[in-house]
Order: sequence, then C-alpha cells, then structure tokens
Amino acid sequence: MAARSPPILAILLAALLVWSPASSAAQTTDAPASKAGGNAAEFDAAFHRLNGPEFLDVPSAKVEAELKHLRGLLPAGDAARTTRFRSVYCTSLDWKDPRQGRSYSDETLRQATAAGDQASQARALLCRAAYTMLVDGSQQGLPDLDAAIKLLRESPEQQLLGEALQTRGDLLSLLGEQAKAMQNFQHARTAYHAAGITQEIDPLTFSMAIAYRRMGEWERARRYFTTAEQRARVAGNFEAVATNLLQLGFLGLESNAPDKAMTAFTQAADIASQHADNSSLNAARMGIAEAQILLDHPDRALAALQQAEAGFRADQDTASHDMLLLLTGRALAGKGEHQQALERFRQALPLIQASGNARYLALLHQAKAASEEALGQSAAALQDFKRFHELQVKLQDRMRLEQSQLMDFEDALRRRDHDNRLLRAEAATRQQEVEALERVRQWQRLTIALTLLLVALLFSMAWRQWRRSKQLQDLTLLDPLTGVANRPGIEQETVRALAAALRNGTPLSLLMLDLDRFKSINDRHGHAAGDQVLREVSQAWQAQLRDHDPLGRVGGEEFVVVCLDASLEKALLVAERLRETTLKLRFDAIDPALRVSVSIGAAQAYSTGDSCDALLKRADIALYRAKHAGGDRVEH
Repeated sequence: MAARSPPILAILLAALLVWSPASSAAQTTDAPASKAGGNAAEFDAAFHRLNGPEFLDVPSAKVEAELKHLRGLLPAGDAARTTRFRSVYCTSLDWKDPRQGRSYSDETLRQATAAGDQASQARALLCRAAYTMLVDGSQQGLPDLDAAIKLLRESPEQQLLGEALQTRGDLLSLLGEQAKAMQNFQHARTAYHAAGITQEIDPLTFSMAIAYRRMGEWERARRYFTTAEQRARVAGNFEAVATNLLQLGFLGLESNAPDKAMTAFTQAADIASQHADNSSLNAARMGIAEAQILLDHPDRALAALQQAEAGFRADQDTASHDMLLLLTGRALAGKGEHQQALERFRQALPLIQASGNARYLALLHQAKAASEEALGQSAAALQDFKRFHELQVKLQDRMRLEQSQLMDFEDALRRRDHDNRLLRAEAATRQQEVEALERVRQWQRLTIALTLLLVALLFSMAWRQWRRSKQLQDLTLLDPLTGVANRPGIEQETVRALAAALRNGTPLSLLMLDLDRFKSINDRHGHAAGDQVLREVSQAWQAQLRDHDPLGRVGGEEFVVVCLDASLEKALLVAERLRETTLKLRFDAIDPALRVSVSIGAAQAYSTGDSCDALLKRADIALYRAKHAGGDRVEH
C-alpha cells in the first residue's frame, strides 16, 4: 500500500477487496502541529520519497511510519509545507470517523486552492472522494475523482495522475463498469510511464485482475492472485498475502466453488490474525460466512458473522453493515427462520440501493423472495423474484457488453502499439534513406507507405471476412427461438467438454430435461404461447447455471445442460435447482393458472473416456424413468 492518494491506499483499495473499507481514526479535524525543530530540506526529501515510486506498493504500516516521520520534519509556521503535509496526512490510519476525514479534506482543499498548489488540491480531492464514498455511497465519490483527474491532466504530476486514474478505475470496477475501469487502468499505466516508472506496478496489475474476476474471466484472475500471493510470501509482505487470499476466496464464491473459497478465506483469516490486520480479518470472516451459507452450514455462518460484526464495531466501522445484514438474513433463512431473515433483508435494502451495487441487490431480492415464498407470501415473493430476474438479466447483459467492449479496447491498444512500432521503424528507415540515398528518398517513402496501406487493406479485408464467417458459424449453432445452443451446437460443446474432461482428469456430467405435458400447452393456448413458455423457461434455467455450463435445445421441449467439472452429485444439485425454478415460474400473460414442471435425467461421463452419443443415451434413459414415474422429478 502507498500513501499519496487516499482512495487507493487507505480506503478505496479496501473497498475493492472487501465489501466495504475499514476506517481507522482521528478525533480532530485540525492540522497536526508543526515542529519547532523541523527541517525544510529534510522534509522536502522525505515528502518526495513518500510520493515517489518507492512507496507505490508497500505495507500500510510502513506508510504510517513514514507519515509520522514526515510530521516530525515539518517546520513550524511554514504554510506551504503544512498544506502539502495535510494533503498526504488525510490518508493516515489515524482517521476513524469518515465525516471528520471529509471535513479535514475540505479544509485542506481550501488551503491548497488558495495557495495555487495543484498537486495538493488533487490529493485533497482524492481524500474527499474516499470519505464521501464511506458516508454517502460509492457512486458519490466520482465527481471529486473526475475533478482531480481534470486538474492533473496538464500538470507535471504524472505519477499522481496515474494513481488518480487507477483509483477511478477501482471505483468503476466496484460499480460494475469493467470496460471503463480497464480504460482507466491503461491510461494510468501510460501516466506512470510518462513519470519514468517503467516497471510493472503491482497494485495496478492487482486492480486489473479484480476487474477480470468481476467480468467472469476467472482463470485469468486466478493465475495472477495465486502468483502474487506466492510472491508476497517470499517477500514477507503478509498484508499482501492476506489480500490475495481474500481475492481467491471471492473468486471461489463467484465461480460456485464454496469449498475452495472456504479454504482461501480461512488461510486469509489466519494470516490476518497473526499479523493484527483487522481489516483483512473482518473481511475474511464475512467471506467465511458466505461460504458456510453456500455449504448449508447456517449456524457456522452466523458465528462467523458475529465475529465480523464485533471486529467492525471495535474499529468503529459501519460501512459493512449492509452486507452483514444481507448475509445474516441468508444464514437465518438457511435455518428456516424466515421472518427474522426478512427483517434483516428490509434493513439491508436501502443501504445496498445507496451503494449502487446491482449484484448485491440481485442477491438480496433472490434471498428475500425465497423467504417470502417459505412464509406463504406469494405476491411479495413473485415481485422480488421478478426484480431478481430483471437484475440478473441486466447483469448478464452488462457483463457480455463489458467483455465485448474490453476486447475492442484491447484490440485498439494492440493496434495502437503495432502502429507505433511501424511508425518508429518507418522513421528510422527514412533517416537511413536521407543519409544514404537522398535523391531517391521520396520514392522509398512512397513505396513504404503504399506497402503499409496495402498490408492494412488486406489485413482489414481478411479480418472482416473472418469475423463475418465466425458470426455466420455462431448463428448456425444457435436455436432461433430460445437463443441457446441448438442440437449441433450442444453436441459440439459436449464433445469438446468430454475431451477436456478426459485430458484434465476432471468429472463431467450431463442433464437432459423435458417439460412435462408440454403438448397440452400448445393444444390449449396455441403454439405462440408454447414458444413463449420455452423462451421464458430457458431464460430462467440460464440464470441458474454457471456462465460456462452450456445449455442447448435438442428437440421441441427437450433441453441438455453440460455440467463442466461436476460430479454426478453436483449435477443432481443443479438439476434439483432447475426443477424448483421451473415450478416457480409464472405465465400471467398467457394464463395466471398455468404452471409447468420438468423431468430431468442425469448421467456422468466415464473417467476412462466416453462418447457424446453414449452419454446422451444414458441421460435420455434416466429421463425416460423420470417421465415414466410421473414427471417433475430427477433420475440418474
């Protein structure tokens, strides 16, 4: 951790890593007193070191020690240096009350503006943004971040600009704007390079890895966090070890691997406890609680949440109250105490809405709907489930859009780098031509330009042709009614998955689903209504599946799900979830009394190798047994 921009170091990075940042705290908004024995030259040297590349990635304890050292060097009565000191002191762990921190930042900004000190103005704006996020919600910090970046655009403070851009990227990532976050991270890297920092900045790479995690690029993120955690152990930076273990835990939760998440969070808690890292310890306890909820251990989850709540209370930190309420409600629901769970959900709702986090809001509506349904509150449950479904669709659409935008942005960066290399090569060639053959220089330049133009034209044509061919190929593998894979598409996915499972030695299971008595829907309500049922059912199933588990339609009302890296036991849990989801669906636009159910057959691929046809046949046989037994059941 570093010290120059408060959101990156003291607050925003914590908000990025956990549900909310931990706040430490001072009891006054006055500037620290200058020392009569201060030394201006030594202060300037220490200030420059604190705000230089050396402190871009150091533990927070080292930053805090340097701040105290800097305060001891501050000359008495030196207004300019006092303002500069205030602009970095606002990141100190001495601040516990964020409202006091914001007031301190306001006064620092006023002094820096009066003095015309742009760098101190920018640091004060970054501080104020961080404390505003804690007091008023994450989105409210953006205006000050934008103002700081605008102030630094034309200034020589390129490292500070890089930190501000990285901070804004962290906040945008937290709010779900991953493509925009990545653009800020790339611009931050450019600013660091402009400041003469050519080595890779670990906190920046870490921020990018978190964005990849939130975009569903789990393997890409996992490789970074695992490597970074090992590197931090070697360096003895246990604060970074805990931080990376926390990220591996969150990755496990998001990729539906609560057992792996539990291992990572437990290790993070042990490390944080050994090294008195309360912020990471409280975050790990909340992560443990969520993993226990997913593992159906509600009592253990409640115990972990009580520990986390006590830890936050000891630190006077209320910023995580929304997630504590949501997780406590989910744990109580797991025990069947749905009335108490609903009370927690109602308390959490306005807090999560204020934070602007759509993913947490979707989780809340899903949990709330389940408890309301358990209590027989069907109308309320339906409303919350609809809201959950709407948010899920928006989140999935946004994730796909973010991934597409990110690919376009990365392509643009590669093209820009490629163009820059070509331009540098061309400039060197032109210089050689001037020196060797001045008389034919123009012809050579023209030849080079025409060649590049032709290559670019051919490349563009080939690229467009490839994209057009790929789009047509993708269309031939999609079912036009439901938008999921068609029979050739899902069979292709199954063949690919079988080969990967055999190669990697991982389990693979397959589900075959058939809507019960679907013909009666067509007969009673018409084929258009039947098509609508198929679309809504497939969308509901898709929302319950992991992003990388393919869903395909192989017949009229028959579907197939490929459960990657899943044993038969895990596949049966997925199947039961799909069966329950189907029963909960409502089709009021067709007939308020219309309900559908599904029969599901499950089969696991042989570890010694299997064929697509054989696996499909075993699943189909299991499906037949389910249908023969009356439907609305899972067989294997």
